Amino acid sequence: MDSTNIDATGIIAAYFAERLGEARAEAEKANARLVEAEGEAAAFADGQELPPAVGGMKQGWELAAWCGERARRIASAAIDGKASREQYDQAKAEGAAVLAWLEDNGYEVPAPFRG
Repeated sequence: MDSTNIDATGIIAAYFAERLGEARAEAEKANARLVEAEGEAAAFADGQELPPAVGGMKQGWELAAWCGERARRIASAAIDGKASREQYDQAKAEGAAVLAWLEDNGYEVPAPFRG
């Protein structure tokens, strides 16, 4: 304690307690997302079932968007010399295969995802 009777070490301990609490809360949220993702992956592995739609999106749209974004990330990496044209072409072909799978399995694939 100093001359003002304030325990600085107690305040510093409170700082760390607050940081720990925030980190634990973030870890709990991350763990909940992990459990959800594991459940969705298991549902697909067991019965090729996609997770339910979220918000205004329809079932399968998030997957379609991910395929397009994945190809764009690889294209950007190719520009920077971190990926090849072949990798980009492969990602585009894989995306097209996923879109075909979605359609073949009764999921709507909106025009913006059709490339």
